[in-house]
Amino acid sequence: MPAEHFTRFNPTHLIEPHRVRRQAFVDPAVFDLEMTRVFSSTWVFLGHESEVSEPGSYKATTLGTQPVLLTRDVQGALHVFINACRHRGVPLADDHTQGTCRHFVCPYHGWTFDPSGKLVSVPMRDRQASVFDETQMGLVAVAKLDSYRGFVFASLNPHVPTLPEHLGAAAEFFDLFCDLSPSGNIRVETGVTRYQFRGNWKQQVENSMDGYHPALVHHSFFEDVLKPRIGRGMGFIVGPQSPAKSVSLGNGHALIDFRAFDRKAILGAEKPKSEQDWHDKLRARYADRPGYADTVIACNGGDGFNLLVYPNLVLINNQIRVIHPVSYDRTEVFAYPVTLEDVAPEINTARVRAHEDFYGPASFGAPDDIEMFQRQWDGLLRTPGMEWLYYDRGLDQEEKIGAHGRQSHVSDETAHRGIWRRWLQLMQEGAR
Repeated sequence: MPAEHFTRFNPTHLIEPHRVRRQAFVDPAVFDLEMTRVFSSTWVFLGHESEVSEPGSYKATTLGTQPVLLTRDVQGALHVFINACRHRGVPLADDHTQGTCRHFVCPYHGWTFDPSGKLVSVPMRDRQASVFDETQMGLVAVAKLDSYRGFVFASLNPHVPTLPEHLGAAAEFFDLFCDLSPSGNIRVETGVTRYQFRGNWKQQVENSMDGYHPALVHHSFFEDVLKPRIGRGMGFIVGPQSPAKSVSLGNGHALIDFRAFDRKAILGAEKPKSEQDWHDKLRARYADRPGYADTVIACNGGDGFNLLVYPNLVLINNQIRVIHPVSYDRTEVFAYPVTLEDVAPEINTARVRAHEDFYGPASFGAPDDIEMFQRQWDGLLRTPGMEWLYYDRGLDQEEKIGAHGRQSHVSDETAHRGIWRRWLQLMQEGAR
């Protein structure tokens, strides 16, 4: 528990253009309001359609801190419901489980629902009163559900803008991520790297878009692994002359743009022998779009960028990273290595090995970051005398891109400032 517990605050007092109060991280009241004004008011990523590909399949996950069920009914339609029996509110599936079933049966009193959310059975139905109406007692559906390129999003806000409006400039990077597959489809089917840390969810959001820390935090990887592998360390990617960018895309979405580099050799196994066949398929698929296949191949999916889709989704390297806030001081992160359809098995094997190389539990990357989260959290809790955290890097060197975007050097904090602008906007809008 932090030394002080703020029970009342004004979000506008927590943030300025170049700095953020530590209270925004450590105050439980701020977290509680975020669950209402951020996670309950905008689109939140829940899962990929390939995780519920069969009729009757489901995934139990969370939307903010609320348990939800992503299901596919016997007709093949997708649904998202609050994961709670309508009788006494008992969860119908444990968080972060998935599988296939004909029905969800409440373990308390046996109320039974099908994957479309319909209440299909109540034990001793004749004892229910005349006011009881099965047709009105199905599972509670979320207000909005949509998907883009197989990525399923939901919102509890019936007035939320459309998903394409929400994604905005980020949609291009979903395309680059998925079009690396000759069929245009990716799959989430090889398991998950799951970790948690004592700290706030925004630490992982910021870290995923941080081009300032790698040369120091991941120094051993770049010097002991990367140099022998490719002949160079990290300086050519994040050094002073690097063309890589820290980018704010609008709507809180952000990017570390590495597309000026060929990063395919940095992570993972040796080049698969069937790579040429794979690339030939891509060129054939996009023959009517001159140059696009070469753009996709050069970008190599998430090797070309780290993409944050605010508030909880990151595409990076070969993975889908999902950030689950648990409480103000506990966060869970799920990193799913992604495979491609219509490629040789060795291609997907190499992709999984690349994921393990830097992001696995015994890797050189993720454990370093988790250590920094813990150190940062310890510092934030123990330093009430230090009020402000600073986000001024590159503020005077930003350049505008597109309708809502801004960018500057990869080590700058342009992405972070965009994230905090969206945070403040949502925290204020919920008060109206």
